[in-house]
Amino acid sequence: MRRIAISIFSLVLAGSVFAGLQMTRTAAQEGSPPAGAAISVLELAPGVTAEVFGAAPSSGAPGHTLYVARFTFQPGAEIFPHNHQGTTLLGIESGSLGWTLGAGTAHVVREAAGGAAGPAEDLTAPGTDVVLEPGDAIFYEADVVHTARGASDEPTIVLGTFVLEAGEPLLMPVDMLMAATPST
Repeated sequence: MRRIAISIFSLVLAGSVFAGLQMTRTAAQEGSPPAGAAISVLELAPGVTAEVFGAAPSSGAPGHTLYVARFTFQPGAEIFPHNHQGTTLLGIESGSLGWTLGAGTAHVVREAAGGAAGPAEDLTAPGTDVVLEPGDAIFYEADVVHTARGASDEPTIVLGTFVLEAGEPLLMPVDMLMAATPST
């Protein structure tokens, strides 16, 4: 079962990294998105932004929406404790991401962008802090509460793929009533 999960994780990661790289290349070549194709930009916290590139209903997970997003963390910028109402996969494109577990179980795969599918490093103890480098990935489910921060001297770029319950916000702050909901 773990082998199947790692295989699925590898396929999803490869797809999200490829999609993110294609979007980055296209935007760089064109200079800006084509007319009528606005990218939703959300300021999640001071120095932390999310660009939502796409959202679509999932026929593979009825009642869920698939999102592709890019997060930018300025050096030292941190986002409040939160969770995502579904499955999350994050890949580090550049910079370093500090990530701290508050609750739940998360899984880190080092050098995932280079094709590594494991072994996964399981994070289970609240307060566990990891620093993810370019090519590393982390994945987890809705029960994971965490914080994240830019942990390098340059902006940190994180590519994210989410399969979230339909109608739920991109992230849900813990002990807060506000949430960031992309408009797509």
